[in-house]
Amino acid sequence: MQVADIFKTMNYGPAQVDTAEVDSWLDTHAEGFGLFINGEWVSSTETLDSVNPASGRRLATISAAGSDAVDAAVEAAHVAQPTWEKLGGRGRARYLYKLAQLLRKQVWKFAVLESLDSGKPIRETSNIDLPRASACFQHYAGRAQLFDTEFSGRQARGAAGLFIPASFPLLVAAQKIAPALAAGNCIVLKPSEHTSLTALMFAELCEEAGLPPGVVNIVTGGPATGAYLVDHADVDLLDFTGSAAVGRAIRSRTAGSDKALKLELAGKRPFIFFEDADLDSAVEGLVDAVWCNQGHGAWTSAQLLVQEGIEAAAIAKIRARMETLRVGDPLDSNADLGAIVDPARYARIAELVTQGVDDGGELWQSPVPSSQEGQFYPPTLLSGVEPSNTVAREGAFGPVLSVMSFRLQSEAVLLANGFGRSALASVWSENMNRTLEVGPSLNAGTICINSCNPFDIDCGFDGQAGCESGAEGLEVYLRPCFEFSNSVTHPGKTVTTNTSKSGSIAAAVEAALKMESWSRTSGYQRAGTLYALAEDLSARAEEFCWHLGQSGGESEPAVKREVEASVERLFTYAAWADQYEGAVRRQSPSGIAMSLNEAVGVVGIAFPDQLPLLALISLLAPVIAVGNRVVLVPSENNTQVGPGFYGLLTQLLESAGIPVGVVNIVTGIRDDLIQQLAAHGQVDHVWYFGSAEGSRRIEQAAAQTTKRTWVNRGKFPDWLSLVEGEGKHFLREARAVKNILIPCGN
Repeated sequence: MQVADIFKTMNYGPAQVDTAEVDSWLDTHAEGFGLFINGEWVSSTETLDSVNPASGRRLATISAAGSDAVDAAVEAAHVAQPTWEKLGGRGRARYLYKLAQLLRKQVWKFAVLESLDSGKPIRETSNIDLPRASACFQHYAGRAQLFDTEFSGRQARGAAGLFIPASFPLLVAAQKIAPALAAGNCIVLKPSEHTSLTALMFAELCEEAGLPPGVVNIVTGGPATGAYLVDHADVDLLDFTGSAAVGRAIRSRTAGSDKALKLELAGKRPFIFFEDADLDSAVEGLVDAVWCNQGHGAWTSAQLLVQEGIEAAAIAKIRARMETLRVGDPLDSNADLGAIVDPARYARIAELVTQGVDDGGELWQSPVPSSQEGQFYPPTLLSGVEPSNTVAREGAFGPVLSVMSFRLQSEAVLLANGFGRSALASVWSENMNRTLEVGPSLNAGTICINSCNPFDIDCGFDGQAGCESGAEGLEVYLRPCFEFSNSVTHPGKTVTTNTSKSGSIAAAVEAALKMESWSRTSGYQRAGTLYALAEDLSARAEEFCWHLGQSGGESEPAVKREVEASVERLFTYAAWADQYEGAVRRQSPSGIAMSLNEAVGVVGIAFPDQLPLLALISLLAPVIAVGNRVVLVPSENNTQVGPGFYGLLTQLLESAGIPVGVVNIVTGIRDDLIQQLAAHGQVDHVWYFGSAEGSRRIEQAAAQTTKRTWVNRGKFPDWLSLVEGEGKHFLREARAVKNILIPCGN
């Protein structure tokens, strides 16, 4: 094509990038890549081909790790971890900063390899993924430097198994590796079998940085390799990003295993256009978010909710913008969309689009050049979608946008929250009062106001299943320096209670759901209520002492000490109620990010046999201090409670001004009742303090809903201790983090 011809049509000319450096690197590994274990490259008899999805060309042969290789990698991480943690935050910071520097020097090489291996356009890998991956290591180098002061009282979990999706291979790897290492863990990384090459190149970077052997181990392979890592008894934490089905399977397989889990699972990402939105900006932001990375963004699938008055205009503008999208060779700097990385994903996208049309959606697709040979799927718009449509319920995770309309603001919130928990949501309106009312009411971890695609490393991403980035991103890789170690139970008399009935659980959950207004009260208001509860308990201390002393199992001084400690605990969480609010950060390039500690929702709590008042208060107070609603399930085997105890407790809650429905008490067989709560679709979190077997049953029951659980595995805190029995470790379990990103300026 001549320059004159380009001027006639104003089409983009080719802007192919040079792959010579990466081709040379691949040639040096022509015989295949091994596994990176304990600082060495280990061969494997089983192999897979890594294929360029844009051309079908084989790029390299990678190893498929078997059980023996996974065993060796986990053992290497376990052996190296104590020394790595003892190095201290400042020592670990030096290595993280070195990795950031080395990655920054080789951004272009990594970016080209990422585009070849994943089908992502070079514009995205070179301008977004790799610079932010480098920034991630630098950010957590800073967190590590300040670790001893900012994260005192916490320590590393141990050996962490990290699972990386095909969508953002190196960026998501950096978001997991950097905080895990900063916290003092050692890792076994399992990249997607479709996009393993940049992880293997990163292993060479670890060698160059002089990282101690065993700190970073990388095992490649398919689902069987991942299963070996999930099932390994010596893995202390599993961090998985991927499909909801696989996430549920991991929850089920690890039930009762004492593994910590961090799951970022596939879901819908609602975009809400109100009729007063700047439509041009909104459409541009939508297109940038939806068709970034071929629509395979952080395991979220876009769903547009547009107000009826502007629906036709919005669809017309979206179509016009889609017509200008360039689909083609990922190594062409002018390409907007590349190839779908996985043939099975390509087939699933096509299947869901067909089903969406059959369910009543109106299909429109922008053209794809017929000369393309790889797995290129056209940018797709499905309008007129109803909530019952398949594409409204299941994410395509491809370059597909489905459109639903709404009339009222309340309807938009209802539709958006109907998709379940979302990692991200975007709200577009020129009325800031409206955006700041709608944003916090959405069931999403990060809310973008008149913006999209947040990649600010300082701001936590998601917020409930476990954050990526920021200080919150470090929390999941840590645990308190102490462990609950008391395993003594009181085997005394059984209190007569109602039998376990699912109806009572359903009624309690329904009552809690109706009290959503409690979650919207200010911390100051909740503090006042808890102060009143503490004062009322103090005033009625003798009554509670009498009820607690009925069994004769505890001395009068011990009972009195329990009541006094319960009063003090209420005062403590009353103080925290309006002090545990969150933070405001400056967001680059222009804007602010509000990180809010908010209620998780409805929390089911099963409390133990011992110290029935203090244990109950220690678990209940932090949960309602943050704004949750509660279904309490006491143990039927409690030895220290006399008849009428829970009636007296109910009176106390009412006299303190806690609204009816915020705290609900259901008696019966504790483990059966709490298992019903764990399986209930409208319960958001379950706390269980009972036996190890009961803990396993709770985790198993919660697997299908992937709700959060906090179980004690048969170990109990010293409830009288100010270290074990109260503190931020309870508050962190009771809260979710919501980030609201607000742009500033023009």
